[in-house]
Amino acid sequence: MIISHTYKFIYLRTEKTASSSLTDALTAVMADADERPSMNRPKWAKYSPIHHGALKRQLPDLFGLHTHATAAQARRVIGAKTFDSYLKFAVERNPWDRQVSLYHHRSHTTKRTPDFDRDMRSVWYRNTEYTRLNNWSIYAIGREVVADVVLRYETLDADIAALWSRLGLPGAPALGRARSYVPDRQHYATYYSDTTRDLVGRWYSREIDALGYRFEQPENPTAAAVN
Repeated sequence: MIISHTYKFIYLRTEKTASSSLTDALTAVMADADERPSMNRPKWAKYSPIHHGALKRQLPDLFGLHTHATAAQARRVIGAKTFDSYLKFAVERNPWDRQVSLYHHRSHTTKRTPDFDRDMRSVWYRNTEYTRLNNWSIYAIGREVVADVVLRYETLDADIAALWSRLGLPGAPALGRARSYVPDRQHYATYYSDTTRDLVGRWYSREIDALGYRFEQPENPTAAAVN
């Protein structure tokens, strides 16, 4: 999350949507008066049995906003007047593609042989690993999308350039891809069976319906995707 009082915008930072790269680009043009919630470990954290990140997620009024704070939390902490008047934007990604990216993110340091469809079918895996994102609540409150602009990960370079101009930000956005866990992975559709395709579709039905996403087959079966 970034709150720019200089340019009157709020970046609602979703997960697995090139958020690190976009945050870096926006941070480069931030002014002293602008705010970026910090996830640095505070001194008191060593005395807390609960991780400071979890406290920020659950109790932002006491511990400050999490970098992936929800829209409802941000509106409450920042204040309705500022939240409602600033231009709010977020980035979203095809949920089936996003799920594969999350899986690789969570498994890239383990010794377990990756098998997306096997693990997503496993009740044990789904209940012991971080498998279900909640991007919807980051840019929506209840059933209503409150972000004024929801950029698409699939067309992010062009979308960010247009937003940059709209906000009057200086220079041009330098948007790389900060993280890549499986640089040459195949198109996301190749990871799914009918069962796991439907499972992910149920999990993320709100963003699928609201933003018109669909499960796509690759035009070229060997086409790679960026994580």
